[in-house]
Amino acid sequence: MKLSPSQERVKLFIPKHSGSSAFWWVLQRLSGFFVFVFVFLHMVINHYLTLLMETEDIPELANGIASFQAVQWKMQNPLYFWVSILFVVFLIIHMLNGFRMVVLDVATGHSFRKIFGILLILVGILIVLYAFVLNSTVLSLG
Repeated sequence: MKLSPSQERVKLFIPKHSGSSAFWWVLQRLSGFFVFVFVFLHMVINHYLTLLMETEDIPELANGIASFQAVQWKMQNPLYFWVSILFVVFLIIHMLNGFRMVVLDVATGHSFRKIFGILLILVGILIVLYAFVLNSTVLSLG
């Protein structure tokens, strides 16, 4: 079967083997890209946008001190809240998938691989839920 030129270009970015391992390989590259994007957004929002804000209304920010009230004030902006949550989501996906790949390089046995994969997914879900609850709690305390 002859591939179109666009399909040939896409084929360069997908590993030669197929199946679930190709999915995890692509997921690792995508999550790494999004971690980079959200690290950049995190730095801009937390460190540079604060310099542009009117700090007279928020005395905690006037001296460059990030108090609990200042963090709550920032988190009232949905952009700040969701950037922090998505940063955690992509970071956890990237970290746990990398850990999974390293362990499965030396692991043997299909049942161990399956149980280990399910365990990592559950750990990832729990960490993301904890981050969401923690951010929501900080926001609701104000």
